[in-house]
Amino acid sequence: MALDIPQSGSSSSTSSYFVFSSTCSVIVAVVAALGTHALVQHGSPDQCRHALDFWFSTACFQVLGFVVAFRIGSGAENGSSWWFVEPRSRVAKAAFACTWAMLLPLLSVWTAVGIKWLSETMESTPDCFPENGYFSPLLCAIFQVFCILGCITYTVFVANVWDAERCRRVNAAAIRSVEDSDLVHRWGRLKPAAHMELCGGLSPKELESLPRHTVDSDGGDCVICLSGLQEGDNARSLPECGHVFHRACIDLWLLRQTRCPLCAGHVCIAKGAL
Repeated sequence: MALDIPQSGSSSSTSSYFVFSSTCSVIVAVVAALGTHALVQHGSPDQCRHALDFWFSTACFQVLGFVVAFRIGSGAENGSSWWFVEPRSRVAKAAFACTWAMLLPLLSVWTAVGIKWLSETMESTPDCFPENGYFSPLLCAIFQVFCILGCITYTVFVANVWDAERCRRVNAAAIRSVEDSDLVHRWGRLKPAAHMELCGGLSPKELESLPRHTVDSDGGDCVICLSGLQEGDNARSLPECGHVFHRACIDLWLLRQTRCPLCAGHVCIAKGAL
């Protein structure tokens, strides 16, 4: 499932992104503060089989790295909420690539190491933790679960971002193939969506094989834009049913599906026409 990306100027999307980012920062800061306070107050559990305090601190810094990378990327893209989808600046591209190419694998491996260390420590030296401290096996286990869920969630998130990028490239190519002054006049400047909006119908090459002409006299209506066909308008007629529409309207329609919007008949392209 692809990301549904709001417009960059949407106040709701900006607010949601700010809340999400701030919440992650607060969670990481609180967990790191508790762990640091415990280690300073009670000292490192030196008698433990593995240095779980070192694992915990390192994991906190790794999670904090995601927050820092997103802050840098957002700043490089002038605060855009969805900057990670087709970022324009090299800094933003590097920041996002760092999260999935370096931080995500590193945190995944480090979490697996932490689970192994905690299990072995609880088997061989279960009494090595401070009795009254925040730093405990429970805290380690909770944070490891947090890291596991975070890694899985972020993996799905990155896959969605990549799918959104692919969809936007496909849609952008489809828009370029049919966009002209007439289409812009009727429908405005089209922006590529983050889902396969302009796919599932005819290809741009197949559209070009359909008959097109200029309307020679006023008469009839285009059922897509609900305006009349006037003399001089660019139009297309469908080969099977013969129904006529504005070229800009029917092209956008047929990029999405292969049925006539008036009679629902299939628009068939002769093999020799391609």
